[in-house]
Amino acid sequence: MTSDIQQSLAAILDRLLQLATEDAELRSRLRVLADAYLAATADSPDVSLNVSPDEKQPTTAEVTAADPVEASVLDSISNDSPALVQNVERVREPLPELTLGRSPPRAEPPRPLLSASDSSDTDLKLIEDRCRMKAEGARWVAKRRRLLAEGANYPSAIEPTDQEIIVRAKQIEGCFLWMCHPTGPSPANLALFDEVGTCFDTLVEALSLVRQVQEEPEANSKEFQSAIELLAEAQSALRVAIESIDGPNDTDQIEVFHWLKATSARIPIFIQRYMRLDDPADPSLWPQLRSRIADAQTQFQDSKRVRSQRKKLLGKVQHKATLILNDPTGAAEQWELLIKNVCELVGTGTPPSHPKLRDALIPIIELLPDQLEPPPEFKLVLREIDRFLAVSPPPVAPTIQKSNPEVLEVAKLLNGRSLILIGGDKRQAAYQAIKDAFQLQELIWIETRPHKSIENFEPYVARPDVAVVVLAIRWSSHAYGDVKLFCETHGKPLVRLPSGYNSNQLAAQIMSQCSERLRETVVG
Repeated sequence: MTSDIQQSLAAILDRLLQLATEDAELRSRLRVLADAYLAATADSPDVSLNVSPDEKQPTTAEVTAADPVEASVLDSISNDSPALVQNVERVREPLPELTLGRSPPRAEPPRPLLSASDSSDTDLKLIEDRCRMKAEGARWVAKRRRLLAEGANYPSAIEPTDQEIIVRAKQIEGCFLWMCHPTGPSPANLALFDEVGTCFDTLVEALSLVRQVQEEPEANSKEFQSAIELLAEAQSALRVAIESIDGPNDTDQIEVFHWLKATSARIPIFIQRYMRLDDPADPSLWPQLRSRIADAQTQFQDSKRVRSQRKKLLGKVQHKATLILNDPTGAAEQWELLIKNVCELVGTGTPPSHPKLRDALIPIIELLPDQLEPPPEFKLVLREIDRFLAVSPPPVAPTIQKSNPEVLEVAKLLNGRSLILIGGDKRQAAYQAIKDAFQLQELIWIETRPHKSIENFEPYVARPDVAVVVLAIRWSSHAYGDVKLFCETHGKPLVRLPSGYNSNQLAAQIMSQCSERLRETVVG
């Protein structure tokens, strides 16, 4: 008796399937009936699909009521697939009561969304993993339905992939493949499923970029702004793509949206677009979006490599500076290596005024050998150091090295007279040290700037109290010949100062270049 009923039921369903292929209204009513049936059995106990041929085969009701992901194996009614006949033969129990008119569950099981206060705890890597799995699930749904429409063999061509996706989705925390559920969307255009999958992939790439920028301690705000805006566009495009197939609200897309909103408020940062319903991203433009994400990824990695290179070069500069400070007299080779490293550092885009570079060089800058002619990049760094020292407060008790014989000799020659120093920025500490060391009436420090006219220099050179003119060639933007002309016109010796403002260095250059002329003026 039971066998006759089963055969009759199978024959009736087979006939219904044949009629449904020609009657659109019948197909629609069958889907409504299937939805109502699934809704009525949604709370049934879970039954595993992984059974051997010798075990009792599960019924259609049991399989359909199993885990939502596993239920995707039996979405044959909504897909109009021949697999229904195969599954009907497994029926071993009476069908449960149908509750017609009950709305089928369309949304994912509720999962708490992150609020603005706890969004910092959002696991972007976990969301990334779930979205990657959903992308694969969406593409498989499209392919699966095409295979069924083409009459593919269900056990060999479809069921193995069903099982594989089930297993892999279960391994990811909170991963629910709503697109594979029997009550999931069923658009006439299956290419829309492919677009949804691609939008999930694009969101994965944007999430990956944001995570990498977050994990880079030296990433700049511009890089983070770019990554955040690309992520905002990706999540918006995914939302629109899901809406186009009448899909449910995807909790991962919503979670990303809330994370963006909370993060932008916390930093703060302004996300210009794609954070409002009336400003949606176009999912069909995914190729351009993925291209821009790839470009941002490349730029970030290039910047990361440059930052790593800068860090290594700065470490070398600091090491060389320590060696020079410990042994100034035998540091000629170290100076060459240090200057080379500094130039490479500036060549990578490091500002000449970089604080760490400046702090490494300030203790040794006065020890720079006179015979070294620094390259342009190193001169830029020297210039920035000079500017920094010019506005820095002087030491509490500046040391004046009067015990140096050359300093004492220059003090005798210049006592009560004035000296002109041309070049760089006026450093208050150096100004006072030079004036006191040489017992000057006045130290006239003429600061120079690029393209500044030298015509204003001449009145100072012409003053009778001026005994000598010093041109700090390392910091001056003017040629030696221009200043020399004024000195020759007014009979003043010109001293070229190739190194720093240290009193000992200044005294040594004055003694070697014009000590005899100064003695003559003193005697005269």
